[in-house]
Formats: sequence, structure tokens, C-alpha cells
Amino acid sequence: MKFLPLTFSVLAACLALGTALAADEKGAGKLTIDIPAEVQTTIDKEKGDGKVHDFKRVNESDGTAYVIGLIIDGTHYSLQLDAGGRVMRKEIDEVQPEGQPVTLDTLPAAVKKTLLREARGVEFKEIDVTEAKKTYAVEVTYEGRKFRIEVDAIGKLVRKEHVQDGN
Repeated sequence: MKFLPLTFSVLAACLALGTALAADEKGAGKLTIDIPAEVQTTIDKEKGDGKVHDFKRVNESDGTAYVIGLIIDGTHYSLQLDAGGRVMRKEIDEVQPEGQPVTLDTLPAAVKKTLLREARGVEFKEIDVTEAKKTYAVEVTYEGRKFRIEVDAIGKLVRKEHVQDGN
């Protein structure tokens, strides 16, 4: 009878280990979350023939929202949905291109000359490059909601965003 407590301890440890192994086999070591059917349906519609790159559930001040990274035609997009699976925003995810940073020596001569003149001898370490492109935008209403859709000159989606009706 002195061995009874030890037997229970060993049995409890084996059960705990077995449960942990079963959970690991079931999830293959990955954390999974339940995604509402409405959210899944909207993701399928919005990604078209693209694919989901990443997925986050976030808690905002007005409730749960979802941020989904999509890759469509080789372009990265950020899709934001509310808890009901309604599109709040879909836009190009500004991924910084890999490669060398822009330096004074890599700038076109005219740009370099103007920057040096306007900086009046003050040293600067970082150069930001902004590329403005012509875009086309429309406002449409579907599924009872108003959206603004912006597309660039080569037909790539720049942004699709839910806009509040003026009512």
C-alpha cells in the first residue's frame, strides 16, 4: 500500500504526456483558430485565384477584426475584414523591395545636385523614394455597402475600401 501514491503519480504523468502528444499530433505542432464561415467566404471571394499568405485576428476598440495577407498575381495585398466578414479595406501591402538602399551616389545627377543644394550642407543619412502613379477610382455599391476602388494604370488593384454613406 505504500506504493499506491507513487503508482497514481506515474499514472497521472503518463496520462498528461499522452494527452500532450495527442494534442501535438492533432495540430501537428501548429496553433489553429476557428474562423467564422462568413470570414472564410469573404476571403475566398476576395483572393480569387490568389492565395492566403498570412492571417491575423485582432481585437480593435470596436470589436474583433481580421487582417489577411493575400498574394494575387504576384502582388501582396492586405485585406481587412470586420467580425461579420465584411470588407473594410483591401490594398497593396507596401513591401519594401529587397536590395541596396538608395544612397547619394546612386541618385540621378540632377536629383543629387538639388538635394545637396537644398540641404545647405546639412548631412542626411536616409533617402526616401516615393513613386507616384496615375490611378483610376470608382465608387460602387454592392451587398448594401459602398466601396471606393482604386486601380493603377496597368490594371493592378491599389486599394478597395469601404466608405461610410453620408446618412
